[in-house]
Amino acid sequence: MANKKKNHWYVLVLSANGGPAFVTKVHYSNKTAEWNKGEPPLEMEMFWAKDLALGLMLNFTTAFPVCSPIELTDHMFRYDKGHFEWKWNEEESPREEEKE
Repeated sequence: MANKKKNHWYVLVLSANGGPAFVTKVHYSNKTAEWNKGEPPLEMEMFWAKDLALGLMLNFTTAFPVCSPIELTDHMFRYDKGHFEWKWNEEESPREEEKE
């Protein structure tokens, strides 16, 4: 029986203008990362996923290390069917909060 990986590690980024996306590239030379919804998620070792998520969080980007029992080949969020848009509820508009 072949040795199969039990855990696959990724980094999920929550961006303000586009919703969640997995990191797809890491540039170690200038310490940056990319999350492109058109590319497959970048699988990495647990240590590197946790380290990258911490680095992104310390630079004010919300990110989480994600462990999956199956290998991910796409972003699973069906971005081809629509896009993410933030809209305030009418009863909780920002103007009402400013009055208090």
